[in-house]
Amino acid sequence: MIQASDPRGAPMVQIHPEHPCWPSLWAEIKDPPTAVNVQGQVQALVEPAIAIVGTRNATLRGLAFARALGLVLATRRWCVVSGMALGIDAAAHRGALDGGGKTVAIMGTGLARVYPAVHGALRREIENQGCCLSEYENDTGPRKYHFPQRNRLIAGMVQAVVVVEAPLQSGALLTAQMALDNNREVFAVPGPVDQETSRGCHHLLKQGAHLLETADDLLQVLGNPSPASDSSVDVPANVLGPVGGSAARWILDRLDFDGIGRDELRRRFNGTEEVWSEGLLALELAGLIRRLPGGVLARTMWRI
Repeated sequence: MIQASDPRGAPMVQIHPEHPCWPSLWAEIKDPPTAVNVQGQVQALVEPAIAIVGTRNATLRGLAFARALGLVLATRRWCVVSGMALGIDAAAHRGALDGGGKTVAIMGTGLARVYPAVHGALRREIENQGCCLSEYENDTGPRKYHFPQRNRLIAGMVQAVVVVEAPLQSGALLTAQMALDNNREVFAVPGPVDQETSRGCHHLLKQGAHLLETADDLLQVLGNPSPASDSSVDVPANVLGPVGGSAARWILDRLDFDGIGRDELRRRFNGTEEVWSEGLLALELAGLIRRLPGGVLARTMWRI
């Protein structure tokens, strides 16, 4: 089902290559757009950007990882770019929103459409902190060939593409290949060898993509657009969420440098597996905790 965009949403503007907020990296791709329609905060298009992409049929861990990575990148002042699809895309956008950062959704439909329809609320939040854009006429519906065209814009406007989960035949792998063709960095997150959504990532790793286990793997290659942090163990407020009772805060408050068993902590945590996983991954990606032998979690002495 496709529905019309909320008329109370952000006004639409059309921008061209001469516009000050036109993504400069699009000049490097083979088939750059001649104009795009934008709703939201147009200035988000000139922020240093990283794409997070993956399958619509993501696992719980994949969703948690994408959301936590989006959050940590947002706290480091990277703009998170994705396609607002179900699964990994939506989780990445949500993480950037959680982190108070910028996020850009590049759509395969016109801006008068919300696709998928369940993302109406997510889209409005994206437009409040970033923007949605499309090169199609406003009322254009989804067509199969639109999405590969959309993916070239994702791959073209970022410094790197991160693939979290993807089967071998997927739009995420196509985006990664487009990124390589445009001399962008490509990162892949490994997963269980018997899981279909890991096969695409493992294929990329065999082809020379960067292994991504924590945000540090990415930032060691790309650097950090925000001012360098000191070596204290201060915790970025956005990583821990808006309230002290968040899973990340709960976990960190119970850890010291010697560590405590992960299974023991999980038994004591009064929350769902999804919330637990998001909190744990946010801390790992932020470099605030480390895993020790025997299933032990401990604080780190510094943060990335």
